[in-house]
Amino acid sequence: MSVGVLCGLGLDISEGAKLVSDMTGVSIGAWVEQADVSGVMCGRLKLDLPHEHAHRTMKDIREMLGRSAFSEQVKKDAVGIFQIIADAEGAVHGMDPEKVHFHEVGALDSIFDIAVFAYGVEKLGIKRITSSLPVLGCGFVKMAHGTMPVPAPAVLKILEGVAIAPSSEQTEMTTPTGAAILKYYVKDYGTFAGKIINTAFSTGTKTFMTVPNMLRGILLERVSQSDLVMAETSIDDCTGEMMGRLYELFKGIAHDVTLTQSIGKKNRPVYLLNVLCSRPNLEKVAEILFANTSTAGLRHYPVDRIIMDRHMEETEVLGEKVAVKVLEYGDIKKFSPEWDDCVRVSEKLGMPASKIYEMAKAMYY
Repeated sequence: MSVGVLCGLGLDISEGAKLVSDMTGVSIGAWVEQADVSGVMCGRLKLDLPHEHAHRTMKDIREMLGRSAFSEQVKKDAVGIFQIIADAEGAVHGMDPEKVHFHEVGALDSIFDIAVFAYGVEKLGIKRITSSLPVLGCGFVKMAHGTMPVPAPAVLKILEGVAIAPSSEQTEMTTPTGAAILKYYVKDYGTFAGKIINTAFSTGTKTFMTVPNMLRGILLERVSQSDLVMAETSIDDCTGEMMGRLYELFKGIAHDVTLTQSIGKKNRPVYLLNVLCSRPNLEKVAEILFANTSTAGLRHYPVDRIIMDRHMEETEVLGEKVAVKVLEYGDIKKFSPEWDDCVRVSEKLGMPASKIYEMAKAMYY
C-alpha cells in the first residue's frame, strides 16, 4: 500500500519494477489497478513475480542493493529500512541481526516494496514524511514461526518509542515492512502543514470490519521559510553563571536564545528560557539543557516567521571599511552596520563606536 500511494502521487511504477528486476535477476511485472473502497477510488498495487523459497540475510540484502542501479541515497535508505527489521528480528529471536534469516520480509514482494518506496521518495523529491499515529490491529495472525498475537513481536520492537492509535480490528493492520518504513522516515506524528499539491489513496486485499482499508497520501509543498521550532523551559534553581554559559553552548545550534526573568511556582524568581532552532537541532538543544541546567523537561512547538531579505555590502568610514547589512521587504529598506566592525574602527581611530555606526549608516541615506 505504501508504494501504491506513491504511484497515486505521480510515481511511474514501471521504472521501479525494471530496477528491481535488474537487481534480482527476476522479471517482475508491476501495475496499479483501481478499486472502490467505501466509495473512494483507491490504487491497488499488483505484482507478477515467481514464487520462491529463498530466506535472505541482511548481508544478502545489502549485497543485492549494493550492486543495483539505484542511486546511493536510495541504497542507503533501503538498507536502513531493512536494518531496522533485522535489528528487531534479532532482538525478538535472541540472535545477531546479521544472521537473521528474513522470511516474509526477505521475499521478492517485500524487497520490491522497500526498494521502490525508497526510490519513489527520491523520485518525487519528498524531503520529509509525517504520519498519523500507526494503527496496529489486534487478534492473531499466521506467520513463518506459527500463529502470533497482533501486533507481531517484530512490529512492537520496531515501533518502540512511537505512540500508537487504538484499534479493535481483529487482524494485522501494520506489517513489519510498514512499521520499518515509518520508523526510518517519520520523526513527527499527527501534524502536517503546507500547500496541497496532490492526494492519493491506496488499498490492499483485506477488508476490515471497523474502518476502510485505505492509506491516504498527501503531497505538500512547504510554505514556511524555515523548519523552525521554539524550545522553552522555566528554571528557578540555576545560578546566573550557569544560565549565561548556555549562550556559548548554543552557538551554531540555535538561531536565537533569550532569557526573561519572571515569577514562577511557589512565588520563586525564575528564568524563562526560549531557544529558537531548526527541527533537526531540537534533540541537541534538549541534550544541552539536560546536561547543563537543572531542568527536567522542555516544551517545543513549531513556529513560522516573516523575515526581510538580506545581503551584506561594504562602505568606508574615514578610510576604514565597515560591513553593512542591507534589509529589504517590499518597498521597505533598512541598513544595519556591523557593530564589531564599528568597534574595530573606533579603536583604531580613537572615536566612539556609536559615532562610527552613525556615519556608516548615513552613507546609505
